[in-house]
Amino acid sequence: FGRDILFADDVRYEHATRHLQVLGRTVFETDEIQVEAKSADLNLDSEQAQFSDAQYTAFAAGARGEAKQLEVNGPSQVSLNDVRYTTCPAGDEDWVLESDRIVLDSARGLGSARNARLRFMGVPIFWAPLFYFPVGTQRQTGLLPPRIGSGGSTGFDISLPVYINLAPNYDLTLTPRYMATRGSQLTATSRYLFPHTEGVSSVEWLNQDEQSDEHRYLLATELEGGTEQHWSWQLGFTKVSDLTYLNELGSAWSDPAQSQLPRYFGLYYRQLEQGFRAALKTRSYQSLNANTSPVDASYARLPELNLLWQPAYRNGQLRPRLSADVVNFQRDNSLEAWREDARADLDWRLDLPQAFFTASSGYRWTGYQLSDAQAGRDNVERQLATAQAGLGLKFIRLGSGGNYQTMTPQLNYLYVPYQFQDDIPIFDSGLPDFSFDQLFATNRFSGVDRVADANLLTTAVRTDWYQNSGRERVLSAKLGVQWRLQSARITLPGEAPQDAGSSDWLGELDYALNDRLNVQVVGQWNADENRMDQSSVITRYQTSQSQYINLAYRFRRGNFEQADAIVAMPLTSQWNLAGRWTYRWKNTAAWKPSAGWNTAVAAGALRSLGGVI
Repeated sequence: FGRDILFADDVRYEHATRHLQVLGRTVFETDEIQVEAKSADLNLDSEQAQFSDAQYTAFAAGARGEAKQLEVNGPSQVSLNDVRYTTCPAGDEDWVLESDRIVLDSARGLGSARNARLRFMGVPIFWAPLFYFPVGTQRQTGLLPPRIGSGGSTGFDISLPVYINLAPNYDLTLTPRYMATRGSQLTATSRYLFPHTEGVSSVEWLNQDEQSDEHRYLLATELEGGTEQHWSWQLGFTKVSDLTYLNELGSAWSDPAQSQLPRYFGLYYRQLEQGFRAALKTRSYQSLNANTSPVDASYARLPELNLLWQPAYRNGQLRPRLSADVVNFQRDNSLEAWREDARADLDWRLDLPQAFFTASSGYRWTGYQLSDAQAGRDNVERQLATAQAGLGLKFIRLGSGGNYQTMTPQLNYLYVPYQFQDDIPIFDSGLPDFSFDQLFATNRFSGVDRVADANLLTTAVRTDWYQNSGRERVLSAKLGVQWRLQSARITLPGEAPQDAGSSDWLGELDYALNDRLNVQVVGQWNADENRMDQSSVITRYQTSQSQYINLAYRFRRGNFEQADAIVAMPLTSQWNLAGRWTYRWKNTAAWKPSAGWNTAVAAGALRSLGGVI
């Protein structure tokens, strides 16, 4: 047995046959397995061993359990009779596999079980006369667990993936799928890893939809690569045969709620020591919304060039920042443009143990070369200067046992002068959700086409509680509001100007009751109307990375109100059980739901976690 180790109370050894007989308690350990048994027989020449009434730990499989009889056949194969098998941690056996006989072959990365019964929390949920499962991380060609379900558009729906391990650096998964109301579909997904390049590609093909009599397909690929230091690149492409493909058939590649599918390419260069970055990108979309008119579709960026120079931050020193962006916006039957945007900023920050101070100023020039088939061609320019200053105080209160609390009140002032911008078209600007990070943003709009005028003061406070000498943060709370010293006149089309006064109040609370249970509460309070406009409550109970329960409630006035529950737990080292339930109320104008609730349920399914290239 080479360097394998045996501990025993009483050993009888026959030198001629090199046979060991162990009477009484014994512990045997190899690189693959550790066994504790009541008795054992070992043959040193054949490297075979038999153990009775054994408790074992199989290192490669990450498993443990008990067996009436355990046999070690060479350095890589273990056979177990009348066995209990689990990969759950000790004292937390949520699932257990019972079998008349299990064989673990670490050399092949394969295990087999006969007359297998899978129990979850003591309840039998699965039986099979014979099935195979992977051991360790070595990939094996074979069948993956099926996915079985039912949908309103597909009827009874079953998929049976076949994994093909072609080479160490690429593989293929073929998935035949049968949908009772649509017909048979085939999906081929390939992963590959080459020097400086890795990616995944997929083709989904339904030869004839039994409802529409049409060929339907999805084509998708994602690639990325680069050199070790400076260069990198990304490419993505997704295309479906028709607008309702994702909604009716579904796909693991894209979310059915997506309204457009991106196609993009990016070439990136970075010189981190000098603080320099450059990117050349293109992006376009396939729209999936039949009601979207050409003038409402997203613009394609063909191409876009980004340049940035920003040295590393040094406490108490001025830091310059220079950036330049050029993009060509294209859309059928619409106004198109080249847009150049250049910025020069100067930042300063001083961090002290008891406080921090910030100041920044900047200048921004934006130019448009507009092109319209009816209106001809025109140019528009915008020039703006900005100024910002802030300070924060750092308080700490020491408690017993190394516990302590911190509190940081902040004050920030932002000034951006008003400049008429209604003659600038909207290519990429929008209004993001009002969040705590937005309190300190220099522009309340996303994109470049609108820069909000501002004369406002932001006040916020954050407090954190730490325990175990500061190693664990137990609670974090934040509260903030903006005070507009004068009305803000810059708006998006259809938006009313903002009057002077306070913004909505934003609050966040993150509380870790223990190392498993966490609660997060977020709210946006409209003080003018004396009402809550947005809120969410999320509770997460997590015992491991793959085992958790997530309960959530989300509300946004005039938009949605919903409850959401997600449950995930491992059944074996290769199998997971996951389920999701979503409930949505129709009436979102008030807290109380109205009659006629909408319900959406996502059922959990057994899933095999394949090896990663």
